[in-house]
Amino acid sequence: MATEAKAAGLTPLEAARETDLGEYAELTDPERIVGNLHRAYAELDGLAPGAPIDLVSALDDMITYNGGRPLTCRA
Repeated sequence: MATEAKAAGLTPLEAARETDLGEYAELTDPERIVGNLHRAYAELDGLAPGAPIDLVSALDDMITYNGGRPLTCRA
């Protein structure tokens, strides 16, 4: 999914919004898909797995995806 979305010029937030999460849509913390996409995009750009990413952008996008509500983590 990330490879195709990045190639199409979508941001991680746009890609998340266009993704059908199917049976997983009702799981807690669905905004985590945005953070995962930020990580995947960084690795597609050549960053090593686990290398630092732009956390401010990732978290801002996660909050936006979450309807502007603060993030909670039930993981």
